[in-house]
Parts: sequence; C-alpha cells; structure tokens
Amino acid sequence: MRDANLAPLSTGALTRLFEELCIAQYNALERNEIAAFNRRYDRIQAIQHELKSRPGDQRRALMRLFGHSNMQVRLTAARANLAVDYPAARRELQAIVDEKWHPQAGDAGMTLHNLDTGVFKPT
Repeated sequence: MRDANLAPLSTGALTRLFEELCIAQYNALERNEIAAFNRRYDRIQAIQHELKSRPGDQRRALMRLFGHSNMQVRLTAARANLAVDYPAARRELQAIVDEKWHPQAGDAGMTLHNLDTGVFKPT
C-alpha cells in the first residue's frame, strides 16, 4: 500500500527519511521500546513501497546507506535491496554478520539462512 504523503517527496528526501527512521528504530530497540520500533517499521515499509513503485525501482537509492555507521540503517537498507541488487545486498548482510554487532548481526545471519533455504524470497 502506498502512502500518499510520501508520493510528492523526492527519492533523496525519501532516502533521508528512511535513514532517520532506521536510526530512531535502532534507538527504540536499545531502549526496549517495541511499540516505537514497530511504528517506525510500518513507515519504513511505506517508504520502500513508494520507492519500489517509482520508475526503475528506486530502492537502489538506499544502497548509498550500505556501510552506514548505524547497523540498523545498514541492515534495513540491505534487506530493501535484495530484489534490486542481490549480490550487493547479500555482501552487505554478510558484512553485518562479520562485524558481530548484535542484535543486527543475528538478524542479518537469519536473513542469509532464510535466503539460502528458500524460506525468504525477495520481491
């Protein structure tokens, strides 16, 4: 489902909003504020859907967040790009696993496992 409030925003503005929301999500997770984490999840998903709906699937713009200092930003950007650039997104997920920054490293590892076993198929 698309969010009409996101449609007028540029791809760059959506990328910045995505980054801000992922950082806020990380902070909520650190404070064990699950409801706040989940609210941001829904908004992040809406941004991904908006970017996907644009000509050429603009989720690729989120790849500039690979290597970000915030591990939640990296994890979420990598997952968003699995259907767009699978090899690059997979490398980013593996890099997160290798850095052992938990809980994101565990989440990235489970994503890789689910990809390998066919449980998860990116769209």
